[in-house]
Amino acid sequence: MTTTVGAAVRPALVPWPYAVALDDTTTVLDPGRVVIEAEDALRDAREWLEGELARLPRQSGGHADEPPPLRVVLLIGEAPHDVPPASGVAPDEIAQDERHTVTITPGEVTVTGACPRAVLRGAATLVQLAECSNGRLPTGRIADGPGLAWRGLMLDVVRHPFRLEEIRRVIDLLTRYKLNVLHLHLTDTEGWRLQSASRPRLNATSPGELITWRDLDALAAFAAARGVTIVPEIDLPGHCLAAVRAYPQLTDGGAAARLGYVDPSVPGAEAFLEETVTEFARASRGRFVHVGGDEPFGMPHEAYARAVGATVRAAHGAGRRVVAWQETVRTGALGRGDVLQLWIGAETSIDADAKKAELPEAAHPFVDQMVALFALAPSDGPAAAAAGLPVLVSSSDVLYLDRPYAEAAGDAEGEARRARLGFRDYPAKTLREMFDWTPQSLVAGLDVRIAGVEAAIWSETIEDFDDLAFLLLPRLPGAAERAWTRERTRWEDHRARLDPHAEVWQATGWGAAFRPATRGERPSPTIAPAPGTVTAPGAPSSLMNAEAGT
Repeated sequence: MTTTVGAAVRPALVPWPYAVALDDTTTVLDPGRVVIEAEDALRDAREWLEGELARLPRQSGGHADEPPPLRVVLLIGEAPHDVPPASGVAPDEIAQDERHTVTITPGEVTVTGACPRAVLRGAATLVQLAECSNGRLPTGRIADGPGLAWRGLMLDVVRHPFRLEEIRRVIDLLTRYKLNVLHLHLTDTEGWRLQSASRPRLNATSPGELITWRDLDALAAFAAARGVTIVPEIDLPGHCLAAVRAYPQLTDGGAAARLGYVDPSVPGAEAFLEETVTEFARASRGRFVHVGGDEPFGMPHEAYARAVGATVRAAHGAGRRVVAWQETVRTGALGRGDVLQLWIGAETSIDADAKKAELPEAAHPFVDQMVALFALAPSDGPAAAAAGLPVLVSSSDVLYLDRPYAEAAGDAEGEARRARLGFRDYPAKTLREMFDWTPQSLVAGLDVRIAGVEAAIWSETIEDFDDLAFLLLPRLPGAAERAWTRERTRWEDHRARLDPHAEVWQATGWGAAFRPATRGERPSPTIAPAPGTVTAPGAPSSLMNAEAGT
C-alpha cells in the first residue's frame, strides 16, 4: 500500500484506500456545474452519483468568468495492476472485481473500474472527497479495491419492523462505505416478516407490514443498483415461537413450545422446514440464503442435526448455497460452497448462578441449556477448518453493534439514548475498542479461510430509526474499513478521517448518530443491565426473560 499526499491534503476517506497519491493542487467540483459522461452499462453508477452530488451545496455564484464545468468520466476498463484482487467468498453468482482508479486533474475526473460495481465504488470515493472538502478536490490518483469480497451488515427487521423506506436508507449507507451485503434477518420468535405462500398463517405473525415477495424483489433491485446484495435469513429450527404459535403441531408441546423450536420428528414438521426454506431460497436473487441455526436451546442434538440437515438440503435443492450460524457446524450438514458465520466472541461467558438468581426456578433449565451450548463454541472454528468451510467473521466482541457505548454522549438526548439502547448483557465498549481488531485477529490460531466480515445489529432495544442511527454510527464505518482496507489503520487516523462525516449524516437523515462528549476512553461507568434481562452474552437474539417460560 502506498500513500503520498501534499502538505495540505488529508482526505476524509472511509474506508482508507489502497494507494493514494495526491498533491496540493485542487480543482473545483460545483454540483451545479458537473458534466457526467458514462456508457449505458454504467447507468446505475451515473444515476447514483448524480443523486449524491445534487445534495451538495453550490460552489459558484453564476458569474460569467467562471471556469468550465468539471467533466466526470465513468469508464469500464482494466483494474489497477498495483491493487491485489480481493480474497474471500463473493456473495454474487459472478464475483465482482471491485478494483478501480480515480484520477483527478484540473477540470476533469476519470473513474475507471473493471466492472460497473467497481466504477460505483470509485464514484463513492469521489462523493466523499467532494462533500468533506467543500468541493475542492485534490488532484492526483487513488487506486483502490477491497481486501475481502464479502463485507456486510446483518439487520434484524423482526424485533423492530423497519419499513421498506428505512431499509432502503440502510442500503444507501452501505453504498457510502463500500459494504456489499445486506443480510436481512426476517423470521424469529417475535414474528415472520416475509410472506409465505406455503404456510399462510405465518403472515399474521408479522410485527409490522408484511414484506411480500414483490417487496423483497424490489429491494433487491434497489440494492443491486447500489452495489449491494441482499441475503435473506429464515432462522430455523430454533427462534420459532411465532411459527409454533401459528402452527402448534410443529412441536410435541411442553418445553419445545416454550422454547420455540421446530421438532423434525413431529409429523409434517420436516415438510414445514423444507417448504419454508425453499420459499426463502427462491426469493433470494443472490447465490446464498441464510438458514439460521443458532441457539437451539433445549433441543436434543439428534433432532437439531436432523432439522439443520433438512434446511440445508432444501436450500441446495432450490439452487442456493447456504450461510448458517456457527452452531450448525456441529451437525455436519454444511457442504462444499457453504459458509459458516462465526459470531460467538471469545469474551462470551455466562455466570449461571447470577442468572438463576434473577429468574424464577422454572426458568433455570434455560440457563443450564445456554451454558451447555456456549461451552461448545470454542470447538466450532476448528470444526469449520476440518470441514473446509470458509468462515464469515461476525464476532460479537466487536461486530455486534447493538452493544452499549462506554463513552458519555455529547448531549442530554444522546445520554438518554445511551441509557436505553444496547443489549445489556454485553459490556459497554469504547469506539476505540470496537475498532481495535482485524479479521485475522478474530480467527487467530484457526486454520480457516476468511469469507468476509459482517457486522450485526439486533433490534430488541430499538424503537425508531433514530435509535438505529445511534447504534450504527459511527461504528459501522469502522467495521467497513476493517473489511475493505488491508492495512491496519490506526484509531487516531480513522477518527480524524471520520469526523467530517458527521455533517453528512446530519444532512442525509442519520443525524441521531452517537456523538461522544469527550475523547477520553472511559469517562463514565459501564451501563448496568436492564432489569429482567436474562440473555446469553454474545447471543444474536436470545431475549430470555421470565415470560419465556409461559
